[in-house]
Amino acid sequence: MRPRVLAKEKVAGSTPVSRSTEIGAASSAPRPADPVRGSRVSAYLEASVTPRGGAAAPELEPWQEPVRGSTADVAALDLPGIEQARAMRDGRLPLPSSARLTGRRLVEVGDGWVVFSMPLSPWLAGPKGTLHPGALALLGDSAMTGAIITTLGRGVLLTTAELSMSFMAEMPVPGGELVARASVVSRDGRHGLATAEIRGPGARLLGFGSSRVFLEPPFDTSSLGPLPAPTPEPEQTTPDPWARPIPVAPVRSEFASGDEAGDGPNGLAALAASVEEGGPRPPIDRLLGIRVVQVAVGEVVFAMHASPWLANEFGSVSGGVLAVLAQSATSASGQSAARVGRPFRALDVKVNFLRPVVPDGSEILATGRVLHRGRLSVANSHLHHRGKLVALATGSTVLG
Repeated sequence: MRPRVLAKEKVAGSTPVSRSTEIGAASSAPRPADPVRGSRVSAYLEASVTPRGGAAAPELEPWQEPVRGSTADVAALDLPGIEQARAMRDGRLPLPSSARLTGRRLVEVGDGWVVFSMPLSPWLAGPKGTLHPGALALLGDSAMTGAIITTLGRGVLLTTAELSMSFMAEMPVPGGELVARASVVSRDGRHGLATAEIRGPGARLLGFGSSRVFLEPPFDTSSLGPLPAPTPEPEQTTPDPWARPIPVAPVRSEFASGDEAGDGPNGLAALAASVEEGGPRPPIDRLLGIRVVQVAVGEVVFAMHASPWLANEFGSVSGGVLAVLAQSATSASGQSAARVGRPFRALDVKVNFLRPVVPDGSEILATGRVLHRGRLSVANSHLHHRGKLVALATGSTVLG
């Protein structure tokens, strides 16, 4: 059974705004060959790549372009973990697609610690025009995973089980870079725990996080052979997406600006505007392919295609990217119930990862619902891919 994108019980008086009443079909109805074909989301994607009536197609968003980057060669697992990390840092392992998309890099490696950096590109801006808080989780996830990798032996695979991130301050973009310093707190034969600080220009603390991973028993790597040199990629005529100017200036919603005059839309109206074709979307949504597809008071649904651009070093969709999607859904569901002119700020997010997501291009749906409404809004979000629950998240947002 595919997940419905709007709960049967809605807040009284709310009118849902959506791109499609349901993504896919309920179990009692015939299942179409393509579960999203015919929806307005599907129509948007087709229009983005298919000229109609001889007209030129709209400019592609970065995630729709031919992918750059690649996954690490399996022979890397014959190296101790710290040598794997050094190979990533030194370019002996190729940059994954998600790194080419966002600009994140591994820059320092030690025993039990790493440093990652990511440019404060204008593409990382959220709906308020400031750094999207999910970008801190994106970078922190890579750093904490990398720190644990430095402690592993040969032939050990890991899976991220949980990621928590507290957002300490807001930051304008562009300018400077984000730096994540992560270190291992604890590791035994089956589990690892790491923490990270993410700082911006002037060493300002922007986020603090922790991550727990599961470790698989080591396997015999003797048949893997030596690590080959990375295959050179074709020469590109354009910079990687994060380094490009944004084609159209981002639209900052009146709600996000905290309009005290009371003549701007409320939270629901501001979100509903982004549901319409051509409605305002923040740069980070355009970079990663995130869209709002349905809104009601206290509930929102976001969609993101599992694009190959979102893959990490191991070939699955980056947990940090999933955290961006989950954080967007939890925060926006609280905003949907906010009154006119009430400012908001995300405080934290915690994501439990249940299964890996293959970057096969199909949709990931994130449904955010408010659990508690007040000055502190607490919400959760459920992420589904191909009808299966892949992640659960909880986040809090302060209003006013």
